[in-house]
Amino acid sequence: MTLETDRTLLDGFRQGRRWALERVYALYVDGVARYIRNGFAFESGGTSVRFAGAPSEFHLEDWVHDVFMRAFTDAARSQYDGIRPYGPYLQRIARNLVIDELRRKEHQLRAHVEELPEPQATTDYAAEGPVSPEIQAERRQLDEHVRAYAAGLPPRERQVYQLRFVEGLDQKEVAARSGLSASKIKTSERRIRTRFYKYLRELGWLDESAPAPDAEAREEVGHA
Repeated sequence: MTLETDRTLLDGFRQGRRWALERVYALYVDGVARYIRNGFAFESGGTSVRFAGAPSEFHLEDWVHDVFMRAFTDAARSQYDGIRPYGPYLQRIARNLVIDELRRKEHQLRAHVEELPEPQATTDYAAEGPVSPEIQAERRQLDEHVRAYAAGLPPRERQVYQLRFVEGLDQKEVAARSGLSASKIKTSERRIRTRFYKYLRELGWLDESAPAPDAEAREEVGHA
């Protein structure tokens, strides 16, 4: 059962009935917590970055609570049309809330985001502790997608991808290892990121709310 398919629940929710709000909370709280715990991509200062996930259970609990506080206001309940899936609607609220909070505390923004793509982030989960079988399966599938993406890159970009994003070298080290100029390395990075977004969107891993590549990267891909 979901909010968009149960009309009785939807009517009670729109009226602000306590039983309906409690039911909606129970249905969606785990999904909201998982979304914030696992992180998401967004745009910051013209750069595509990824929020690495709630830094602690304390932050997670606070953010989840605040998401539902926003979602259950009269304005938010009236804005929901009852047609679109409610889970992604809550994710957008969570996304905006977390980004606003991080931008108010710039030191947290720097500490908890990273430039995309981050291939190692899909394979190193040891520090996270136990996760559900469902999340483990999703991560294995995403690992496979990332490997397939990297294997399909043109030779120059595959080399840059390996040196820059897998081995973690800086641009000067990549230049020394590859013999490529700084401008070619930067161009390859922008193309890698842009195509990575497109690839994940086509697979359904990123929805329409995910940040679009910048105009410069789109133009370069168009001329590739």
